[in-house]
Amino acid sequence: MYSRIATPILVLVSLLVVAPRVTAAPNEFKEQAEAGTSSSSDSDGQTHDPTDNSALGSTAAGTSPYQPLTGKERWHLYLKNAYWSPMSLGRSAGAALGAQLTNEPPEWGQGMEGFGQRFADRAGRFAVQESYQALGAALLQHEVRYIPSRKSAFLPRFAYALAANFVTYNRNGRRTPHVTRLGAMVGAEFTADLWQPEDRVSDVFRGVGVQLGTSSAFNLLREFGPEVKRLFRRK
Repeated sequence: MYSRIATPILVLVSLLVVAPRVTAAPNEFKEQAEAGTSSSSDSDGQTHDPTDNSALGSTAAGTSPYQPLTGKERWHLYLKNAYWSPMSLGRSAGAALGAQLTNEPPEWGQGMEGFGQRFADRAGRFAVQESYQALGAALLQHEVRYIPSRKSAFLPRFAYALAANFVTYNRNGRRTPHVTRLGAMVGAEFTADLWQPEDRVSDVFRGVGVQLGTSSAFNLLREFGPEVKRLFRRK
């Protein structure tokens, strides 16, 4: 029991120790500002203006220069992302539905009772993940919002959205490994193992995969959401 509790703590602490020693990339916000690329255009000639979309979670407008989060903003984003946003409910329900269809874990059975247990399980995992990430990011002064790409081409923006699980920004606007998110995912899965019917390490790694897939899907929605909205508004 004690080893199962200690594992996520050791993972997060190790990442917090390693992260400050990683050399960050140049400040792309500053470079783009000096190059006069504070905004970009889509293929139809319209300015790409990524604005906050609360339905998809925390998204920061790609303004320059970069403005780091304040303590109050971090606290607000943590509560919203972990507990009371459409994204937090949607991702929990979607993951629970997937587990219901595959009957994982089988001990919880089917029906509304089984779905309720799976929904509570996923909601708990995401809340724990957000808690670990918020704590680690606050200590390292790392960005927890999704900052849209400044590029206009589809493939670079697609790749950027997928890479956002692994790269973020420090308080100076420099790219840096997103160790708090990755560590939080692993830590949340080991923590959730405490209330699972059986202790199975394979479920931990599968859970991390689910977390990465869910996060990637929402990042893509955040990245291309403005264009999708404009298409619907034209019709």
